Amino acid sequence: MSAVLDEILEKRSALVARKRELKSELTRLAADISAIDRVVLMLDPGHEARVPPVRCQKQSGLYPRGELTIAASETLRKFGRPATSTECGAAILEARGQTAEPDMLAQVVNRVSAVFSQKVEAGQVRRAGNPEGRQLLWEIAE
Repeated sequence: MSAVLDEILEKRSALVARKRELKSELTRLAADISAIDRVVLMLDPGHEARVPPVRCQKQSGLYPRGELTIAASETLRKFGRPATSTECGAAILEARGQTAEPDMLAQVVNRVSAVFSQKVEAGQVRRAGNPEGRQLLWEIAE
């Protein structure tokens, strides 16, 4: 059993390393595209209309930009205790009067987890433990 776990953890480490490489490569590519766009505009200022802008990944239409971030923070604050992303996602859907259908709940929970991860980096939220194994608890950092 230990050998299998070691292999799984090794595979996980390799995937994390690859993810970092890809993010780094995407950052470099975006910088290269931006540099090329600047050169094109220096050579031909009227060319701007023909250079398609680099677009970010399209957001789902579930929540307008920033609304989920605010809702997640408010929900976690209202709990007044450490809570999971699933609890927060379900509470957010309930507050909007939406039923927590599995697909929609999974989408909201994933986005709530991403919001809280960003807020950890900003020092606004902290991880509070894993009481049930895999589930991560979040709490407002004070």
